[in-house]
Amino acid sequence: MDFWNDKDERYRFKMVDVYNEQVKDLMKIVPDFKIANATIHFDEVSPHMHIVGVPVTTNCTRGMKKQVGKSKLFTKATLTEIQDKMRNACIKSYNKFYEVNTRLKEKQKGRNQDINVKEMGNYREIKKQLAKKEQKLEKANIQTRELDNSSKDINTILDNLKPTLMNKNNMVISSEDVQKIKNYTEDVKDITQTVRSVNDLNMAIKDFEHSAFEIEKENCSLKYEIELKDNEIGSLKNELSTKDKIIGRLQAEKEKLKQELQRFKGFWHSIMNHFHKRICYDKDSNYKIVSDDLYKNGIFDNNDNEIANNIARKVTIPDENKQTKNKKKNNDTRF
Repeated sequence: MDFWNDKDERYRFKMVDVYNEQVKDLMKIVPDFKIANATIHFDEVSPHMHIVGVPVTTNCTRGMKKQVGKSKLFTKATLTEIQDKMRNACIKSYNKFYEVNTRLKEKQKGRNQDINVKEMGNYREIKKQLAKKEQKLEKANIQTRELDNSSKDINTILDNLKPTLMNKNNMVISSEDVQKIKNYTEDVKDITQTVRSVNDLNMAIKDFEHSAFEIEKENCSLKYEIELKDNEIGSLKNELSTKDKIIGRLQAEKEKLKQELQRFKGFWHSIMNHFHKRICYDKDSNYKIVSDDLYKNGIFDNNDNEIANNIARKVTIPDENKQTKNKKKNNDTRF
């Protein structure tokens, strides 16, 4: 907790890569533990992973050869060995993805408890219900076998039917055989209902288990994607806020530059108007000398020089000259 307390979300989410390798390492270290689901949680101080799986034992001498075998696979000795190997694998993966060279603390005595499934509160009740369902299924199997035998008797009765003397299309059947057929149909109805109820129940349970497992996987995946999207949205909001501030500052600078440019245009217009008046109308040779010197040194361009020395030119700012030329050009191209 002390280690993870000051870590940000980006640092925490790197543990996804670490835990992905942890799952692969666990499959190598305990190959008989079949992993069904592995979910990484970030809802507490430290990131952690929940794993759901089935321990399997093979070559069993009683019952099925392959069975669920938690007590055989997970003993105090094997759990200690698995923990030691997983700790070493974990720190290697952590150092790999975080590009560090960290060492784990020494292993301390834990507080985990091994809970026997028989000690669970509803275990006995579930076992009773399962036993009842198994008895019901066995009864259905017995009824099915009896029904097969009855079917043979009915087929024999039908094969031995004889036509009546009056009409060959009608058959003669005894009252005893009629009763046997009636009993057979009742047995068929009973066994059909029994088998249907058992099969429907089993199918419903299997479908529910499969659907629940798929939904849980999808929920975990969606929850993780939502967390990633939330983090991405938060990061984008921060970037957007920063860019909004930059845009605001640039707009203020733009307005300031526009004002300064406007003042400069006014100043330039006054200077050129003054030169134009002194040279063209007052015939002041001193201004003529200054104007020529500014032109020679590249301070006045051709347009500036012409405005200062040509009495026919009107004193305008460069933008106005450009707009006038574009307007004249557009007028010349009209039809």
